[in-house]
Amino acid sequence: MKKKFVIAGLVLGMAVAVSACGAKSETKESTTAAASQEEGTKAAESKAEASSEKAEADIKTGDKPESTTITFAQGASGNVLVSIAKAQGYFDAVGLTVNEIPLDDGQLQAVSTGQVDIASNSGTWTPVKMIAAGDDMAIIGGNMLTGCMPVIAKEGTEYKGPESFLGKRVGDTVSRYALFHTLEEQGHDIAKEITFVDGMSDEDEIQAVLKGELDFATIGTGRMYQVLNTKGIKIVTYCSDETPNYSCCRMVARDSWVKKNPTTVKLLNEALIRAQAYFTTHKAETVDLMVKQLGANKEYVEAYLLNEHYRINPDTLKNTVLDNYKYMESVNGIENKDNSVNLADRIYDQLYKEALDEAQKKWGSENPEFYEEAQKFFTEHNT
Repeated sequence: MKKKFVIAGLVLGMAVAVSACGAKSETKESTTAAASQEEGTKAAESKAEASSEKAEADIKTGDKPESTTITFAQGASGNVLVSIAKAQGYFDAVGLTVNEIPLDDGQLQAVSTGQVDIASNSGTWTPVKMIAAGDDMAIIGGNMLTGCMPVIAKEGTEYKGPESFLGKRVGDTVSRYALFHTLEEQGHDIAKEITFVDGMSDEDEIQAVLKGELDFATIGTGRMYQVLNTKGIKIVTYCSDETPNYSCCRMVARDSWVKKNPTTVKLLNEALIRAQAYFTTHKAETVDLMVKQLGANKEYVEAYLLNEHYRINPDTLKNTVLDNYKYMESVNGIENKDNSVNLADRIYDQLYKEALDEAQKKWGSENPEFYEEAQKFFTEHNT
């Protein structure tokens, strides 16, 4: 799979201490003003959130899909939950037919033009960027919660956390929220303090690390087998080690399509939630399923699919998506911003929650523990 994932780093350092010490020198008036401003900001955010939830609550769903057929963009590594739902008849059970179209590059453009209804392999950064610019795009769920994405370096390299990237040549981009957002929050100008080398393929980055042309490189899920079988490099960390549940790939559709097909979206998510429940207890069978679907060898699929860092989840992950957006703004990642668009309105978390509740009622007895954890996960990451 191409490297279009958004990653994050978690590190504590002196910048936090300096910031805290600086706060002690504030006058009473400035402290009061700051507190008042913060309260005003929180009130505005709460109002916007309430407005978003009300708007979504006004969307009525039924038992039968408005559209019985969905076209789904299939990335190079596929969508495991879609594959499971098709193989196990979960889509049939909710009255849907899902047709996958092989498409790795240009998935979001295909959604925009109506070539496909849904895509799920294009990260978080680009869909959010499109929404912020006013494009007809919405987030209806997720695919990979975290990708199996290793950060590699030459053997013998010392790694102490994301601060190790400072002053180094890194095969990555500023868009990697999960690896770099805390450095930015600490006051680092990461665009100046890290030399980002963009535009290289994963394979070229591996070779560049071996030659010493790159100090570090972030590698996509689909290259896990190659990473594990290349001498001279080592995995210094995984993106999900630095930031758990960082929002790898979101499931997106046209916002106008969602508003016309809310029941279709709800039923789709019901089937995908049931597929996730299956995946938790049938990983070996899922490996065989993906080997057959992708035409890949078993070792290739096992290298990422059985890795603990490969975590799939159809949850909307609203809170983390909004955190990604804040980071994007701080590093000037939002271009042509449409101020009339509220990102929260384009994340259909309540529609997903309705699907989760319905799935639990229908199939909760198949795996009670899974559905209980899924409910807790939703509450933690969307409210």
